[in-house]
Amino acid sequence: MSENIQRLKGETIVFTGSRKPEEAVSRVEELGGKALYLPLIETSIRQSEIPSVEQYDWLIFTSATSAEAFCQLHVSTRAKIAAVGEKTAETLEQHGYQVDFIPSIYSADVFIKEFPAFAGSDVKCLFVKGTLAKSTIASMPLQIDEWTIYETSLKIGNAHTLMNMKELIVIFASPSAVSAYREAGGDWSGIRTAAIGHITENAIKQNGGRVDYRPKKYTYLEVINEIAKGSCKNDRIEF
Repeated sequence: MSENIQRLKGETIVFTGSRKPEEAVSRVEELGGKALYLPLIETSIRQSEIPSVEQYDWLIFTSATSAEAFCQLHVSTRAKIAAVGEKTAETLEQHGYQVDFIPSIYSADVFIKEFPAFAGSDVKCLFVKGTLAKSTIASMPLQIDEWTIYETSLKIGNAHTLMNMKELIVIFASPSAVSAYREAGGDWSGIRTAAIGHITENAIKQNGGRVDYRPKKYTYLEVINEIAKGSCKNDRIEF
């Protein structure tokens, strides 16, 4: 452990998601780097009527934020649960819900390829989502209703702060965070970027940026490990 403790020495890594990933922040500091939390999006539970979840065979969650909002409402259900990503599943399981399906890659476009074969065609699903969720889940050839459980807004003030900072590694975990950065006038000079997921990677590229780090497994810890490998690429120590 002492040999790799300084792998991120001299690096400043910025987390931009709506939730501070405490474990990944600790990992940066453990490896000798500096971690900053500067969220480019924020979320809040939407004040709306809770649907009758008992009529559904499956509840679908594509983010830890939707799972957390659902758990805060203390909804009782016997429906099966599908979750995109281990953090999403972990949030649900910590509150006593059983997760019955997770795709092989933590992405909605992989989910829609794998889920119908697993669940079958004669099922009724409820997609629990945020206001900026894309139509990917609804495109499945299944009966899918949607429940918008939380609002997402862009934190342009933080994006302005970020655009004036240089010599950073900025982690983008969603296309919404990319949108906030670009809306504030942020360019890609003077920073390196990390993307969690190929959809976020595509959003960066479509906005003229370059992705320096994207882990095969779409988690914050894996992206930190990728950055650490890149910082000491000649080191033989394996993660």
